[in-house]
This record gives sequence, structure tokens and C-alpha cells, in this order.
Amino acid sequence: MTTEELIIKDKDFANQLEGKILPFLKSNIKDGYFTNRDGLKQYYQILINSQEKGSIVICHGYSEFTTKFSETMYYFYEMGYSVFIVDHRGHGMSDRQVSGYSKIHVNHFEDYVEDFHEFVEKIVIPESLTENLLLFAHSMGGAIASLYMEKYPNDFSKAVLTSPMIALNTSGKSNFVVGLVKFLSHIPFLTKAYMPKQHDYDHKFKYPYCSSMSKARYTFTYQERERVPEYRTDGCTYGWAREAINVSKKILKNAHLISIPVILMQASMDTLVLPEPQSQFAQLVPNCRLVRFDGCKHEIFNATDDIILDYYKMVFDFYNE
Repeated sequence: MTTEELIIKDKDFANQLEGKILPFLKSNIKDGYFTNRDGLKQYYQILINSQEKGSIVICHGYSEFTTKFSETMYYFYEMGYSVFIVDHRGHGMSDRQVSGYSKIHVNHFEDYVEDFHEFVEKIVIPESLTENLLLFAHSMGGAIASLYMEKYPNDFSKAVLTSPMIALNTSGKSNFVVGLVKFLSHIPFLTKAYMPKQHDYDHKFKYPYCSSMSKARYTFTYQERERVPEYRTDGCTYGWAREAINVSKKILKNAHLISIPVILMQASMDTLVLPEPQSQFAQLVPNCRLVRFDGCKHEIFNATDDIILDYYKMVFDFYNE
């Protein structure tokens, strides 16, 4: 099957999702939990292809969850791959270190990296039919994946980074304000408190004022959040903000240690992460190709029909090279 035949158009998405993708995944996905080194249970899903060319491991972004990537998992399977995805700590069905489902917090950004490494060691490697592991990461997941490849350079053979959070967009805040946030984050009663303007999930349908250009795909994600309380991750804590700000220097400092081929997909209309650090990262990584999608928001895989097709074609061509 060609990529053109596989990729679903926006007008057909809702019907294809309900009539084909979700029933297929329900029948074929194996899910479960593993307990990480901190005693937190993390939820994962596995989709094994008996004719596996390799295993694609998805590292999702901020406030995301497994089923948001249902379409992507289906495409990867149809193109001959097994697929693995885990809910990061504080997301989806995985355990949290704060009360409720809305607040997003992490003590140290490296916790995400070590959780992901445990997932690879405990679940991905034992369940895979081949030794060809491929990394697919989005947004915050791109930051996790970057640190991962720097620390564990031999685990994956290739990596796709989609709108990676090499540096968070702090909306033009001054160095003083950023420094103040970092200072306040160390105050015990503020560490796990919401940042200003951050709040619980509010049930609002935000399209088109969101990161997706596909209304059908945004609607599916929204409906999943409405259906499952655990998917209603929303606002960040002071602690998470501090870690997200600090991670940029860590990534760029050791980017030269990434030895595998990487393709970095950049969205020209991205308001969540900054393009300049992405470009700097691409120059520092010995084998990294940067592809810019003009007229595209943060979620490139949820863009317009033409962009989505070009995007997946590049992803599959890269993995198949």
C-alpha cells in the first residue's frame, strides 16, 4: 500500500476512524502497566505486526495520551511496523505525583527520560520481533527523546522528532520573569501549584484556536478527553515550568553525542516551541535533517490534507531508507 492510499482525508476521517481504525486497534492492541523505579505505574499499549520490519516507539507530548495517536499507530502498523506507546508519568492512565487529573507536574525532567528507558528495557525489547527500534517523538516528547538519545545512543537506529520542544516558547517573557519563575518553583508550597493562568480542564471546544488544523482530528481528541477523565491533563505547575525551561541548555549541550540519523520536522506557525533552538539542534547533531512545513501549526500530523500526506511520506521514506 502506498502512503497516498493509506492516509485518510479530513472529510473522511470521522467515518474511517469509527468504522476501521478504532475497531482494528481494539481487536489487536495489547495493553498493560509496568511499575517504574519510583513505584509509579505507567500505562502502555502494544501493537505487534507479525511481519515486523521494526518497532516504532512513540514518545508523546505535553498533556497528550495513548489514544490521541490511534491514527498514527494504525498507519505505522499498515506500513509494516510494530508500535509501542507509553503514557508518561502524570499523563493519561499513568500515575501522578499531584492530586487530580488536570495538573501536570514532574520533579525532574530526567524522570521522563528514565521512565522511557525502563519502558524500552522492560516492554519494547522483550516484545519486539526484531532488534530494529525506531523512535517517533512529538513536542515535549521530542525533548525527552533528545535527552534519551544523548544518554542511550545505541538503543534506537533512527529518530523522527516532530515539533520537538528543544526550547519552550515563553511568549517573550524577560529573563527576569523567567528567572523569577524558576526561583519561585523551589518554594515548597508553590512547586506543585499551578503557574499563573494555568488551570483545571475546562471542557471548552477550542478549535480553531488550538495546535491542530484538522477539525476532525481535533474533535476526536476532544471527545476522548470528554470520555475519559484521565485524559484531561491541562495546566502546568511551577515545578514543571522550571524543568521545561532548564531542559533546553541540557539538550543543546550534548546534542553532538547523538549518533543516529535524525529528521526534525519544524512547523512555521508553531506558537508553543521556538524554531531557532530546533535549527541549532539540527546543526549540532552530526546526522540530522531539518524539514520545515510552511503554513503549519504545532501538530504537523493534524494539519491539512496536503501537509499530512507530505509529512507521513517523509516519515516512512526515512524509516525505510
